[in-house]
Formats: sequence, structure tokens, C-alpha cells
Amino acid sequence: MNFLCFGDKSNRSILFIHGMASTAMLCYEPLLKKLADYYVILAEVDGHSQRLGELVSLKKNCDEIEDYIINNLSDNLYCLSGFSMGATMAVEIAGRGNVHVKKIHLDAPFLTKMGWLSKPYTYIFCKAIERLGNHKAIPAFLMDAVMGKDNNSVIEMLYPHISSRTIKSACEFVYSYTIPPKIRDYKGEVLVWRGSGERYPGKSVALLKRYLPDLTDVEIAHMGHGQYLHEHSEQYADALAAYLQS
Repeated sequence: MNFLCFGDKSNRSILFIHGMASTAMLCYEPLLKKLADYYVILAEVDGHSQRLGELVSLKKNCDEIEDYIINNLSDNLYCLSGFSMGATMAVEIAGRGNVHVKKIHLDAPFLTKMGWLSKPYTYIFCKAIERLGNHKAIPAFLMDAVMGKDNNSVIEMLYPHISSRTIKSACEFVYSYTIPPKIRDYKGEVLVWRGSGERYPGKSVALLKRYLPDLTDVEIAHMGHGQYLHEHSEQYADALAAYLQS
């Protein structure tokens, strides 16, 4: 893994974890100006940067983020924020209970087990990324069903050098993920955002509420997967800053 740091380390810290098949900068660079009063850390997941080798284990990457918080932030992180795959990782890190995090922000978390659909979904995902990498279109009906109608944000945030091995490793973790029961012990604030056009994050929030019934669940109207983050980044940053200041 790699960590990109911005701002004054004496300020309150926010650690962001990006989505699958994207990069930390593609997801979060537009937010940096609005969050200048915070110490911002962007975690680069293995396989999602030319600086890093292929992803072997998301669990190992969660271990490394934990170690970073303990060793570089004195085990005291103000906010942990994740998008999609990154939100799943944020739940894993918080649920272990090994680090102190005051606030959690999840954008489109994926916490739903896919069961027998895991292999075909992984195959489809790999083929879709391969087509996009070769500048070939994906059928609109398929994109609309998975990402939300007329949503090109995921395509525009795509990391073009992503490998099939990295995608398979990420899918293996995400599609079979189990929320740690210990997350019930988490005492901080939890805010979840999800687009009204997304299929699985709503189910994921319902699962997470079994453990954290007081979490705040916000549905963003007319938004698909990653659309609020990518297409409305200033509004996104303002809303996140308001949560951080509350």
C-alpha cells in the first residue's frame, strides 16, 4: 500500500479509501481544496496505482491501514471514509476494534454476500473492465442495472491499468464479506450515503443497522454508484465538511 498525505498533521485527520478499479486521486483529489483545514490521508490500495504491485489480499491492506493509524496518527483518527470497496474496508477496520476512530463515513458500502453469484459477477466485472480498457462500450442496460441510469462516473474514474488478478482478489473479499460482530462496540458516529439508483448499498445498510441501529442513512436522489462523489464533488465535500464539523 501507499499513503498520500495533504495538509497540516496537527489538524484533525481524515483517511479515505477509494473504490475498486479506481484510484485515490481520481476519487478524492477534487475534495482536497474544500478539506484544507484537515490532515487528509488517501490510502492507495494495492493494484490500484502504478507505484504498487498487484492486489493479493484486501485483508492485508486493512492490516496495513490499521498499522498506519496506530504508528502515524498515534492511534487516533478523526474520520475514516470509504467509497464502495473502500467502504467495505472501512467497516472491516472499524469492526475489528483495534484503532480509535471518532467518525465513520461510508459512501455506497457493499456488505452483501453474493453466494453462488460471486464467480459470475467477478467474471462479468473483469470482462467489463477489459472492454473499457480497450475503449469498447458496455451495453447501456447492463450499466443502468448495476451503476444507475445514465451514470458514467465509474467509467470516468476507472484506473486503466487495473489487472484481472487485482479485480479477482478484490471481488473475493467484497463478495464474501462478513461484518465483524464486534462492530457493535463502536461508539462513534456513522454516516452512510447511497444513491437512489444503486441496488446493493441499500441492502448493505439494512445489514449494518443490525449492528449499528443508530447510524444515519442518507439516500441521495437521482444518483447512481459514485455519481455524487464524481459529478458533484464540491457539494459532496461541503456536505462531508458539515458532518465533520457537527
